[in-house]
Amino acid sequence: MGTGLPVYKEVHLGQEVFLILWDDDTGHAGVARAEVVQYASDWSKVRVKVVDAPQLNVIGRTTWVLPDRLDDDPLLARRNYHRRAREEMRRELAEARHTGGRAETGGEGARLEPSEQSPEQRADGSEALRSLWRPIVEAWADVDLLVDSIDFESGWPENQARLAKFATIALLHLEPKLRDLLDRLPAGEPVEAVRAGLQGGILGAVRSLCANDPCGLLTRWDEAPLAEVTATADYLTGLRGALEALAEAHSLDPRLGD
Repeated sequence: MGTGLPVYKEVHLGQEVFLILWDDDTGHAGVARAEVVQYASDWSKVRVKVVDAPQLNVIGRTTWVLPDRLDDDPLLARRNYHRRAREEMRRELAEARHTGGRAETGGEGARLEPSEQSPEQRADGSEALRSLWRPIVEAWADVDLLVDSIDFESGWPENQARLAKFATIALLHLEPKLRDLLDRLPAGEPVEAVRAGLQGGILGAVRSLCANDPCGLLTRWDEAPLAEVTATADYLTGLRGALEALAEAHSLDPRLGD
């Protein structure tokens, strides 16, 4: 019969391990190599001494670490670091959706029932408009994945910039469908907010670099303004919010992310 207590990975003194360390001064992360110098009798915590790391100021220091933060090779350390980050983000998103779902059931943010909507609103939510909206939702899943990946690569600016490039190209491919939808919707604040979003941020900054060929950005990405590249994830998150407001205003289903 099991004890119900967690089982930790065994380690031994002098063992070489790898872990992720942050440099608070630069905001960058790096894989550090360390050796085990002490551990609890049940291996529930391990003390390591940093032997080598990109952050030179931490070399020679010791720290207590949870055993699941230690790995046997640097590639595995990074892979598990991103896995834990994804799991944490999924939990946060699930909690946010659960809270948001409860909030929609009443109060000032409650939705209008179909019978309460105006004729214009019902027309805006017609099947013809939904047929334009659905491909946008499907394509946006790729953008969401890339934005999440940019967040997971926090601490590795080069990787974030590469992912930002592909996210921007994905949005450039999607832009004609977005503009087609906007042209078919009645003018209003939600429509104008999305139009403004398409004119600014990284999309506005790179438009002249690729003309009408999104793939042209592959060879000219280095010319994109660094400030806009760095802010790509925030820009796309803001544009997503504008699209969600547009869908809400015109009764477009499904929701982004569904």
